[in-house]
Amino acid sequence: MKAYSVIRLPAFLSCSFLLLMTSGFAFTAKGAEKPLQQNQKIVFTTVALQPMSAFSKLSAIYTEAFRRMGYGFKLINQPAERAIVDANEGAVDGEAARIVNIDKKTYPNLIRVPFSILTVIDVAYSTDHSIKVDGWQSLAGKPYRVGLLKGYKSVEQKLPLYVNETQIVRLSDPEQCMKMLLAKRLDLFIFSNEIEDSTFWQSGAYREVKCVGIVEKKLCYPWLHKRHQNLVRPLADTLKTMKSEGWF
Repeated sequence: MKAYSVIRLPAFLSCSFLLLMTSGFAFTAKGAEKPLQQNQKIVFTTVALQPMSAFSKLSAIYTEAFRRMGYGFKLINQPAERAIVDANEGAVDGEAARIVNIDKKTYPNLIRVPFSILTVIDVAYSTDHSIKVDGWQSLAGKPYRVGLLKGYKSVEQKLPLYVNETQIVRLSDPEQCMKMLLAKRLDLFIFSNEIEDSTFWQSGAYREVKCVGIVEKKLCYPWLHKRHQNLVRPLADTLKTMKSEGWF
């Protein structure tokens, strides 16, 4: 009789593998089902620029998490709106870090993983250092021309509640917003303070631009395309385990 060796896995990995082997499916670009393969590469998008520390942290955390689950991983930067559209349409497998309450009518194919991966601090930048910002309410009734990044959902949702639409300028690139601040075509630009890790900020070209206050602190979560709904709980459990081990 032929002998077979048995590989024993830790309990949380065994459960994840069993779930993947019994109910896991992926889709082709046209939506056709096919079984998930071990070592398949999961691709997430993020608005974080590659030199930012947030990009490096997210890449390291997800690489380890998906390694434990039996997959490869790749993180790519895209403009904010393009990133979430591609994730919703299934061009990639998910979004690395988005706010808790994205518009499900606009992005119905995304499922939130119930574990916060990142705390983001949104701040106001300006060349007018006399401006002081302390929360969204401090913008109400002010004549500021405020720039926001298209697809940066938390700001897109909340800024119009406090600033008149005629004073809001929507742009596609964070450096473009910085250039408009220098040109005095904007009074404020609201974005994550992680922008200070970017190459263009570190170049010193925007020394005149300063943080003039915190607008909001928020939790961000992984979002998976619905074709990977069977990975939602295993990913949440794996991230929880990693956090308990001191990974982040």
